[in-house]
Amino acid sequence: MPASFSSFFRAVLHSYAMLFFSQHRGFAAVLLVVSFGHPVVGAAGLASTCLAVAGARLGGFNKEWTDSGAYSFNALLTGLALASFFAPGWGMAGLVVVGAGLALLLSVALGGWLGGRGLPFLSLPFVGTVWVLLLGAGPLLHLPAAEGGIYWLNEAYALGGPRLVAAAQWVGDWPWPPLLATYLRALSAVLFQDSALAGLLVAAGLLWHSRIAFSLSVLGFLGAYGLLLLTGPAGSGPMDYNLGANYVVAAVAVGGVFVIPSAASYGWALLSVPVTVVALAGFTTVLDKLGLPALSLPYCATALLFLYVLLLRERPGAGLVLTPIQRYSPERNLYAYATARVRLAHQGAVALTLPFRGAWTCTQGYLDGGPTHLGDWGQALDFAITDADGRTYHGSGLSLSDYYAYNKPVLAPADGVVEEVIQHIEDNAIGEVNTRQNWGNTVVLRHAPGLFTQLSHLRAHSVPVKVGDYVRRGDIIGTCGSSGRSPEPHLHFQVQATPYVGSRTLAYPLAYFVAMQGAGSTIATDALTPPLKKLKTQQFQVLGSSVSASDEPKTPLDKPNTILGSSDGILDSSNRALGSSVGVLDSSNGALGSSVSVLGSSNGVLGSSVGVLDSSNGALGSSKTPTDEPKTPQLRHFAVPVAGEVVSPPTFNRTLSQALRLPPGYALDVHDAAAPDAPAQRWEVFTDAYNLAYLRCQRTGAVLYFAGDESVFYCTAFYGDESSWLYLLYQAAYRVPLASLPGQVVHDEFPLTVVRNPVLTWVQDVLAPFYRFLRPTFWAEEVPTAAGHWPGGPVRLRSRVVVSGFGRAREVQTAELLFADGRLAELRVRRATGSLTLTCTVAGA
Repeated sequence: MPASFSSFFRAVLHSYAMLFFSQHRGFAAVLLVVSFGHPVVGAAGLASTCLAVAGARLGGFNKEWTDSGAYSFNALLTGLALASFFAPGWGMAGLVVVGAGLALLLSVALGGWLGGRGLPFLSLPFVGTVWVLLLGAGPLLHLPAAEGGIYWLNEAYALGGPRLVAAAQWVGDWPWPPLLATYLRALSAVLFQDSALAGLLVAAGLLWHSRIAFSLSVLGFLGAYGLLLLTGPAGSGPMDYNLGANYVVAAVAVGGVFVIPSAASYGWALLSVPVTVVALAGFTTVLDKLGLPALSLPYCATALLFLYVLLLRERPGAGLVLTPIQRYSPERNLYAYATARVRLAHQGAVALTLPFRGAWTCTQGYLDGGPTHLGDWGQALDFAITDADGRTYHGSGLSLSDYYAYNKPVLAPADGVVEEVIQHIEDNAIGEVNTRQNWGNTVVLRHAPGLFTQLSHLRAHSVPVKVGDYVRRGDIIGTCGSSGRSPEPHLHFQVQATPYVGSRTLAYPLAYFVAMQGAGSTIATDALTPPLKKLKTQQFQVLGSSVSASDEPKTPLDKPNTILGSSDGILDSSNRALGSSVGVLDSSNGALGSSVSVLGSSNGVLGSSVGVLDSSNGALGSSKTPTDEPKTPQLRHFAVPVAGEVVSPPTFNRTLSQALRLPPGYALDVHDAAAPDAPAQRWEVFTDAYNLAYLRCQRTGAVLYFAGDESVFYCTAFYGDESSWLYLLYQAAYRVPLASLPGQVVHDEFPLTVVRNPVLTWVQDVLAPFYRFLRPTFWAEEVPTAAGHWPGGPVRLRSRVVVSGFGRAREVQTAELLFADGRLAELRVRRATGSLTLTCTVAGA
């Protein structure tokens, strides 16, 4: 089959699947067959679809939308409807041709208009096209109405005589339970059929495509059926059509397609039923006067209303989440979102790095509750340099120069513009604090609209930059001092949404760093030096007025006798650890609570909630303390240091960094080591319309999306034939840290689509919006070599895919990856079905 015809046929099939928001070609084939339950209706629908796909291709419209059937499913509905309304003939055939073209044009136009507002055009082009043609067909063409309608016994007799009529009557007279028969006919009515058998095929195909969509269709039907029993039919037109094309489709759309499936989305779907009832009654009252049917307009109105309301929320909740990337399957949308919510939460974030060189200890973090990072100023970090005994100084500790951190360079954490510089404040003597100039010498940098960093307590007159200067990540912006509320030399670092010194802090992660447990437990900057020990035994009286310096916040210190004397940050009036507006750090999964707004809804940086990842791809905020951390160094990715941890910038492995830097056009030829003479599979790097990078297998057409930064490479999605060797790479290199750290074990969470047991996956699909009992995980570690490492030397990684559930774990795949000479050189995979060794060479080399 020529590639162009195959592509055209797939686009036609996808048009049928799009009636139920799917790209499942098996389900599409079922719908295509069902549409021919009425042969004339089926033929008109197919012809209209083919015309729309051809027109979209010839017109040069968006290829992705054309191939997915987004531009042609409305033409399909138009053809089905016109053949149901009018008797067969040349007039009706001409109307189908005109309808296909008009539906295509309206799809493109509404797609551009509504798509720019984040809304789908649904079946509005179909409704508009049919209305226009119904209003014009009578006066212009004088087309007779279809006599057989969707009860096609006349056509059946013409096609097959009495036997075909008898078979049709036998199917129609089958003793279905009344409620089931109504549900099945409602599903068939979406394709302008009226047959329980046709509906049974649609229901089976829908179940094959998606268990979540099927359950939502049942929920929407039962909700509508029960409501209509109480109130009576809403509007006019066939009840079965309204049940299927309006109530059922609306429930599926708002409950599992455009919203991530969850318990809340099921409630949202049920809520759509009474809204659709009211919309149908209202539209029918108006349209009956014009002689027009409501068709699926009530469903469109309900779905667009529900989606637009969700778009307008200032604080999107965790229960009703709009689908960020449409994968045309509620299950795939849910599993991809559940995985990406944590591991890809940082996409689009500005990569902030540690503002120093070498190893420093985090002396105050987000979770400590003090002594000074509290309330709206709680999301800040303090750093000092400590020795093996956990001390921050050598000698007597009475001089500033005794402190390891003093006069050490402070670096810009990311590219940006200098917004504020204060450097005239003298450093404090050890044990003394400056209560009037809280932050001391400070530099504020702007990295993006609404994203600033503040670095405080710098040494006097050490700042080499001025306001308006552009700095790059790693540039020196000052040296560490002890100015302001600083009892000893240390560095204060915070992220904020405004450029003012002392602004409220934001919970924002650092892109990458190496962390290990420090010599002591949680360390506070006011409890490290001998001169300060006396302050722990007396209550330091702070003048009870508000901070008066012009560059300080105006929060009063109304508990003066409870503040140990010194350090940056402000205690709120209740001396609470974290104000309720800051959000809750969930100890079960570590993700930042949904109430944490990173930069607010107005500036859009990072969206409304950002998860903070630790080295194992968990998230910040679990209940573990620093003593729970491993003593081996761990590479943290988009995480926040915890008090007591020693952190440092990572040294990246040259071999891994070169091998996994995959620019567009780069290609690998992959051979089976057991059959070196067999044809190779070529994997080539491309980028899509959204500038996302992916590997494509030329032989199988499979696609592996990937991403990463300087610290980590990770696979984000796989599409296509899972028998492709590219799928083995997807599972083997799901997450690869680019820094070699002895003893480091990385783990991550796979989407449930990697589970191949159909019984388990179907059960999990049904329960997934409410409960997940299967947990596919990825584990990877570097294999130590006897010769050790040298820059640019070979690196071997070992990875595993494990599925856990019901208290048991099953290993799905183990793999070893060899990186050498700046490329992936070998991939060894062992699965239950056997083992395979692949060798890779750079194409054209």
